[in-house]
Amino acid sequence: MSLVVEGLCWGHAVPGGGRRELFRNFDFQSRRGEFTVVIGSNGSGKSTFLNLLAGTLRCDSGSIRLNDQPLQKLPDHRRARRIGRVMQNPLEGTCPGLTIAENLRLAEGRRRSTIGWQGLRGIHPNQADRRRYRDLLEQLGLPLADRLDSLVGLLSGGQRQTISLVMASLGNPELLLLDEHTAALDPKAEAMVMALTDRLVEQLGCTTLMVTHSLSQALRHGDRLVMLHDGQQVGGWDAAQRQQLTTEALQEMYGAVRVSTTP
Repeated sequence: MSLVVEGLCWGHAVPGGGRRELFRNFDFQSRRGEFTVVIGSNGSGKSTFLNLLAGTLRCDSGSIRLNDQPLQKLPDHRRARRIGRVMQNPLEGTCPGLTIAENLRLAEGRRRSTIGWQGLRGIHPNQADRRRYRDLLEQLGLPLADRLDSLVGLLSGGQRQTISLVMASLGNPELLLLDEHTAALDPKAEAMVMALTDRLVEQLGCTTLMVTHSLSQALRHGDRLVMLHDGQQVGGWDAAQRQQLTTEALQEMYGAVRVSTTP
């Protein structure tokens, strides 16, 4: 197994006092190179799970291992070298005042750094960098290969999210986390970003987790589908089993889970 989560526990304070224990002895496994799609209702723990894997949140107890090495106690800069992540908001993954080439160089510098994030020093790509970035964007079929000097802040949301995806893939991460990365896009941009997602995941061969609210998207992409509710996995389907599902069936499961877990 590439990603192994065992006995994960995490909770948070709630308004008015008290505490909600969202994850309680949660276990999860994913094979190397497996693309897992994660669905669930609001508050089910989808994005929280990705935050725990990325280190944005620290688990209360339990273990997270990536390729047989513990993750949860790694400092941020060492974890960043092993994990790529794309957020929901296209504005979060890039620097709008920098060019496409500078954003790609910044992502590479962060992934390769041995002392952590280097700020804006050393972000200016040389000619070899620029040729490499142009070749990469052309290989991925992106029309931005000839716009390396364009400011990222002037790109559309879909274009900006494609750059975020490419940035997350630089340095061949062992784990790629996609947190509703098409939710803020129109249907045309969503299709473009998901097509790039499929190409990158196949080329990288890395373990990938994608959180989505789109049930139709969940049925079209990935190798495995899992459903979370209240910090627990309440459903899991491989690619063959998923072919027998419909969006209507998944919606019914959502409703059934809510009813069965309501006090």
